[in-house]
Amino acid sequence: MAWSQICGQQLAVTMLRADLAKQRVAAAYLFAGPEGVGKRLAALELARALICEGGSGESCGQCDHCRRMQRGTHPDLHQLVPQGSAKNIRIDDVRRVLERVHLRPFMARRQVVILDGAECLTDEAGNLLLKSLEEPPGHAAFVLISAQPSACLPTIVSRCKVVRFGRLSAQDLAALLTSQQTCQPETAQVVSRLAQGSLAKAAARLQRWEASRAMLAQFASEQPVAWLEWPIPTDREAVSQWLDGAIAWLRDVAVAGVGGDTLLTDPETAPQLQRQASTLDQERCVETALRLVELSHSLDEQMISARLIGTLFREEWLDLTR
Repeated sequence: MAWSQICGQQLAVTMLRADLAKQRVAAAYLFAGPEGVGKRLAALELARALICEGGSGESCGQCDHCRRMQRGTHPDLHQLVPQGSAKNIRIDDVRRVLERVHLRPFMARRQVVILDGAECLTDEAGNLLLKSLEEPPGHAAFVLISAQPSACLPTIVSRCKVVRFGRLSAQDLAALLTSQQTCQPETAQVVSRLAQGSLAKAAARLQRWEASRAMLAQFASEQPVAWLEWPIPTDREAVSQWLDGAIAWLRDVAVAGVGGDTLLTDPETAPQLQRQASTLDQERCVETALRLVELSHSLDEQMISARLIGTLFREEWLDLTR
C-alpha cells in the first residue's frame, strides 16, 4: 500500500504528505467524506508513515514495523469501529484504548488510534475522547473517520484538523472496478455512473448486477400492475438501493427529455427513458426525486421501518406514473 494507490483524492493526499514532510502532523485528524472513497485507506497509510522506523514521512514497506502493519498485528496501532446491533462506539471501548494510549508505545515511536465512524460515538464515549483530544499525549496521533461529520460532537470536530475527501469520478471508479473486481469495461462504465462516487456502493451493485438490471427494467415499466405486484423489500440496504436507483433513473428521464443522450447513466436504456420523458411531467419528476431523497434520509433513522419506507417509495412512483 502507498499513497499512490489512493485513487482520486489528490488534495487530501497532498495535504497529509505535506504534514509528514514538514513534521507538522496534527495530534488529531478528522477524515470527512462519503462512504467508500478512500478515507480508511488514507488513515492506514498515515499510520504506516508515522509508525515506520525509517522516520522519513513515508512508509518503507520493508521494516519490521511496516510488515507488522501490513499483517494488522502492530501493537501500537489501535482501531475502533461501531459494535453491536446499535452500531455504537461505547465508552468502555474508548476507555480501553485510551488507557493503553496514555502509556508509552510498545514498539514504535508513536501510537496511532483510528476511529472509524466518529458519528457513532455515544455521548459518554465522545466526552471521554474529548478529554484526550484536549490534552493529547505527545507520542499519540488520532485519526477519526466519518461519512457524517455534521453528526459528530462539535467539540470533537473543533479539536481535529479536518481533511475532506470527495466523491470519486466515474472514470476513477470504472478503472478501480476493472482492476480490482475483474469486471468487464462496459459493465464497469455503467456501474460507476450509478455508484454516486463510492467504490463501496459500486462493488455492492456489481455483486448484485443481475438484480440491478431487473431493477432498471422495473423502472422502465409503464404498467401500474408491475408496481402493485412488486415485492416490497424489508432489508434497509435493499430499500436504499431501490431509492438510489430511482433517483438516478429520474435524473436520466430529465436528461433524455432535453436530448442529452450522451450524458445518460446507461445508454442502453435510452429508448425507455425517451418514451417516459415524452409522457411524464418533468416538474413532477423533479419533485418526486426530491421526495425520494427525503425518504433516503429517513431510512437512516433506525426507528423507522424499512418496509414502511419501501411502501412510501412505491406510492410515490405510482403517483408519478398515473
